[in-house]
Amino acid sequence: MTFEEKLRKCPANEIWQEYCGFLDLTLPEYMNIQKRLLLEQIELMSHCELGKRFFRQGVPTSVEEFRTKVPLTKFEDYADVLLPQKDEMLPEKPVLWLHTTWEGGDFPSKRAPYTESMLETYKTNILGAMLLATSRGRNHFCVRPGMRVLYSLAPLPYATGMFPDLISSEIYLRFMPSVREARKMSFGQQMKDGYKLAIKHDMNLFFGMSSVLYGATKSLDTLIQKSGGKIHLKDLLSMNPKMLWRLMAARYREKRDGVSVKPKDLFRLQGFVCVGTDTALYKNELEEAWGIRPLEIAGGTEPSCMGTETWSKDGLVLFPDACFYEFIPEMELYKEMSEPGYVPKTYLMDELVAGQKYELVITVLKGGAFLRYRVGDVYRCLRLRNASDKIELPQFEYVDRIPTVIDIAGFTRITQREIERVITLSRLPIETWFAIKEYDETGRSFLNLYVELDPEDTQSAALSRQLLRDHLALYFRSYDGDYSDLKRLLNVDPLKVTILKRGVVAQYEKENGCKIPRVGTSKESVLEILRIQKESVQEGGVFCVTE
Repeated sequence: MTFEEKLRKCPANEIWQEYCGFLDLTLPEYMNIQKRLLLEQIELMSHCELGKRFFRQGVPTSVEEFRTKVPLTKFEDYADVLLPQKDEMLPEKPVLWLHTTWEGGDFPSKRAPYTESMLETYKTNILGAMLLATSRGRNHFCVRPGMRVLYSLAPLPYATGMFPDLISSEIYLRFMPSVREARKMSFGQQMKDGYKLAIKHDMNLFFGMSSVLYGATKSLDTLIQKSGGKIHLKDLLSMNPKMLWRLMAARYREKRDGVSVKPKDLFRLQGFVCVGTDTALYKNELEEAWGIRPLEIAGGTEPSCMGTETWSKDGLVLFPDACFYEFIPEMELYKEMSEPGYVPKTYLMDELVAGQKYELVITVLKGGAFLRYRVGDVYRCLRLRNASDKIELPQFEYVDRIPTVIDIAGFTRITQREIERVITLSRLPIETWFAIKEYDETGRSFLNLYVELDPEDTQSAALSRQLLRDHLALYFRSYDGDYSDLKRLLNVDPLKVTILKRGVVAQYEKENGCKIPRVGTSKESVLEILRIQKESVQEGGVFCVTE
């Protein structure tokens, strides 16, 4: 039966058990599933050329051997096979290839193969997330065929683009705009048209990228004003009477009480699903605006749909059948950064410590291509069990990319290599620089590039700063076609440049006896460098140019 048929014919507890039953597992049961599926994946990999590349010390016969004999990997280890899509070297023939940005690579994108089994797992898990997004507890959900969905996710070949295609074979949903139309649009146009349709016809579910949803929510008032002002007769005739009543009532309260119309005044969402690396920054404001707390899901191009929050929406649980998970503790990660050649230790799900941060390492199951693969994401283990919800599994929150990668609003990622290219293009006499991800007063992230220059006057420094910003913006646009739309939707400038006096960084390094990293410098180090800068200016220096 399809999911839609199950909704009509099966009891709620049976549907829940099929799609969300993993939440009832004990940790030993969870680990048994993980280990069994890993051994199956090892068997598949042992018969292909890609697998033999990593099994040079012999095919592992246990989880312990696998973690000892197989090295930690990055995309560079797969590029010669995956970029040209060499199906014959893979454990199973893929039915779909997805793309994503390859930060720091020689090519603009990475590619990941998906087998039939992987897609089936993805579909089951995303349907489980949909149930949980509408849930108030075990065995409760309110998903039905024909629900109207405001859709604002990137199309294929990006991972989020799989959602509507896979769902269409299981349940009929009314996407606004239609999937075919949305795939021809930019993010900005997609959101604008989707909102217009939602105001006319209402909506029940909302799927989107957190940073985009936040920006679109801020701009919704403009559409409401237009819809609630001079409405043409043809618009009145096409508008759902229920929506017209809500709109007029909201506009009346706005004029009477002097309060702005919010999305929750117009829509009664049953489910709200967010994806994206900066989701935690936006969830509270999105909840306030829409009257329902977003449910966060975790995943990506390589791991697919990897985890979901539960009905409490206060922590991610990782699906046991998507990937085999290992975790590198934060201290091991920093030790690796300071000691070239050091191989960090990994821990399994049943070895974690609550409150600690970990870099995630995955082995994609069901015929996937990646073994002990470092995705580059850092998660915090919030708790080892959730007593109030009777969940015996660890729960996580996404923290950020690893320190050597700067992620801005979930839509682009920058490494040392990219910034070096920008500085080379600028032709400015810059030898010392560092970059850090910072946040403005509203909590929105941006990249701040600190550079040492010694221009003759403040005007020259300002021109140099603008030149670097222009080149950074060019980089963003070249790797993400929706950069301009996102910048407008978020209403923030994600690029800033701060000019430092020459020698400030060297003085800091001398005083502290350490080198600062080019990307991922700690906030404490930045504050200390700015203190040295300030004292230098007070002693007779001529400038400190920032934005």
